[in-house]
Amino acid sequence: MLGSLSTTVNNTVDGPTVVNPLDSERAATDLWTRAIHRLKGRLSRHTFQTYFEPIKPISLEGDELTLAHSSRFMIDWVRDNLLDVLLQDLEAQLGRTCAVKFVVRERAPGEEVAEAPPVPESTPPATSPPPSEAPPGSRQLQINPKYTFDSFVVGPSNQFAVAACTAVANAPGKAYNPLFLYGGVGLGKTHLVHAVGNHALRQNPNCHVVYLSSESFTNDLIHALEQHRMPEFRARYREKCDILLLDDIQFLSNKKQTMEEFFHTFNALHEGGKQIFVTSDKLPTEIEGFEERLRSRFQWGLIADIQPPEVETRVAILKKKAATDHIALPDDVALFLGTHIRSNVRELEGSLIRLAAFASLTGAALTLELAQDVLKNILVVRGDKPDVETIIKVVAEAMQVKPQDIKGDRRQQNIARARQVAMFLTRKITGLSYPVIGEKFGGKDHSTVINAEQRIEQLTGEEPDLSKTVQSLLRRLNS
Repeated sequence: MLGSLSTTVNNTVDGPTVVNPLDSERAATDLWTRAIHRLKGRLSRHTFQTYFEPIKPISLEGDELTLAHSSRFMIDWVRDNLLDVLLQDLEAQLGRTCAVKFVVRERAPGEEVAEAPPVPESTPPATSPPPSEAPPGSRQLQINPKYTFDSFVVGPSNQFAVAACTAVANAPGKAYNPLFLYGGVGLGKTHLVHAVGNHALRQNPNCHVVYLSSESFTNDLIHALEQHRMPEFRARYREKCDILLLDDIQFLSNKKQTMEEFFHTFNALHEGGKQIFVTSDKLPTEIEGFEERLRSRFQWGLIADIQPPEVETRVAILKKKAATDHIALPDDVALFLGTHIRSNVRELEGSLIRLAAFASLTGAALTLELAQDVLKNILVVRGDKPDVETIIKVVAEAMQVKPQDIKGDRRQQNIARARQVAMFLTRKITGLSYPVIGEKFGGKDHSTVINAEQRIEQLTGEEPDLSKTVQSLLRRLNS
């Protein structure tokens, strides 16, 4: 089952169109096989196995190659950090520019989870409920053995959160129950969730850890209601669960029946002395559409926050990532990246991967000058508030469009959305008047700016992915 991601790279040229589906799939497979064969020798083993190897080719129609992965997160990572590397190779093969479209592909029953490498025999496997107990289409996730407390870089910004998570992992259900961890996107919340699961399972291999996103919890509930299998649903999350790890609980807001079930699940687990650990991008009191009785439940335990890392911690994160990926990272390059990329760890590590991949493919030395040149479009220089041009450039880079398209008149969906986001952020950050913003965006009418602001405000409340993108851009531009 495939679900299309909204972002497509649209730098296409006219070319032959493959009509027959079998031919389309075969052409895509041939092109992708050649691409990964070439990339395998140019990228680090870890980068290749983690980000490229799990991708599956779907079709090649004209000059658009469709690729699939079962993880939306991994797709976003490749698209944001390694897409330039891939496009360069495809263009070299085809002799012309090529568009790449990513789709989410549901894992087939029994298929290996790509982002979780095999666990050494000495380490007990981290598990979710057995597949036979989960409903078809369930997206319950596996604990990733790579994410441990040892691999997490601790600094003043996250020290309290790490201490709380360690206490919970050492004594599930006894220390800080529930644990509510909140913070911005890409700061390490999910890493700590996995670390708790891994640590608990090492201590007690028979411990039943359930890790999933709030979206998965909602989908499982919907399936159980449709199939009249609510007793099985409740048993899975209440009776057969020792530790419940739930990511992004803010997405349960305004889902009345889902919140009702979670409320009773919470009560059953808490009364049974079972650990509850949830993450969110904001405090319980700040989540709109969240039931007050759930907010009060989180006051029973500990609410901890995780902040953007300081420059020293950011440099330490880069050095650890470089060591893991076998990247020779000079101190001055690490300091440069750590100083200028301040919004979150995901973007920090992504920039390092992009830089290392570019150096590997071009044969260039990884120097400060190379970093300044390769990353110039995504770096925001420290100082006053960014101007309109900077905002447009940063949004264009993040949403994979050209700055001139944002200021132009093209109405293609991805360009129009990027334009609206850029106008929204310009208004929010600079406070310029609607007519002035319209003029800066290629002479648009003030009503266009007003409509963009209202539209993005509406959509960020309806589309979690867009909300995360906007918040990430806002933090980057304001940092």
